[in-house]
Amino acid sequence: MITLNDFSFLIVTLAKDVDRLHLAYESIRVAYPDNEIVIVYDNRNDIQLNKEDKNLIEVYTEKRVYVSGGYNLALKKSTKKCFVLFHDDTFLAKKFIENIIPHISKKTFCNFSTVEPPIYNDPNTLQKPIRDFGRDPKIFDLNKFNEFCEDHIKKLPQLTTESPFGGFFMAGYKSSMESVGGFDEYFQPYFYEDSDLMIRLHQAGYNFIHVFGSLVYHMGSLTSRGTQEGEDASITTRNLFIKKWKVPFEYIKHYTLSNGIPYKKIPVEIFPSNCTPELQEYLNLISEPGSDIKIFFDADKLNKQDFEYLQTLPYILQSIEEPGEYEIESLKIKYKINE
Repeated sequence: MITLNDFSFLIVTLAKDVDRLHLAYESIRVAYPDNEIVIVYDNRNDIQLNKEDKNLIEVYTEKRVYVSGGYNLALKKSTKKCFVLFHDDTFLAKKFIENIIPHISKKTFCNFSTVEPPIYNDPNTLQKPIRDFGRDPKIFDLNKFNEFCEDHIKKLPQLTTESPFGGFFMAGYKSSMESVGGFDEYFQPYFYEDSDLMIRLHQAGYNFIHVFGSLVYHMGSLTSRGTQEGEDASITTRNLFIKKWKVPFEYIKHYTLSNGIPYKKIPVEIFPSNCTPELQEYLNLISEPGSDIKIFFDADKLNKQDFEYLQTLPYILQSIEEPGEYEIESLKIKYKINE
């Protein structure tokens, strides 16, 4: 049986707002005076909390490590059985770990609920209650937040639910995370590193439980969500994701994570004609020269369903087992084993 002190809180920070970082630290220490906290400073060696805390591990880096590299480093430096992925703008409520412990195991990760202010037009859900406790550390009232959480938990219709996708705000066994290699540092600067991790954990047989009674207040991202920088980063890493998995994440989430349809990466080489630059850019991500399966089509003749097929090829092509020529709507497929 794991105990409270078996958990290490992992934080990766650019330290853009030191007041927020101090508040995140204090919110942990108020609830858990002796738990390990590991803070990785992303490309910073000039900031520290200046705390006399034997259970605080501060790690400095001399280059950008981003989300993926930062959390891998934090996990490596941690010394406890279990971890909690935390942000520097995240503040936990009482009984956070206590509510997770009954549900976590070496095969099961736990997600926790994030209370957020109404800044992203997200719907109010049990996974993400929308309530404004401010975005300024100077006015944030941890006691009022805890009062809200105590009342919120009493009114919960259920304590947990299966969480097929999982998500970034998670806790689990360190050994389980390490068994799949942690985050893939291919995903830089940020975004989609968590989507990739969830797929690999799913493929390795792990599952997720969402614990509604474990709550944090996510004050609001200090990265670049909603900015041009964030949009550019999202496009970059989305393309990296498609290049790796040969399908947009939303399809894997729908077919495999939510509905249990097996995913299988099948290399294909694509030969289009009359292709727009935008379509060609996408095809360059999913096409692999020299593949046994080759697909030909005239882009001028593609309909909406054909575009759907192109975005779900790892699922569509699983039915093709023998070499030969096939047609799926406007797509002409030739399967010939190269010798």
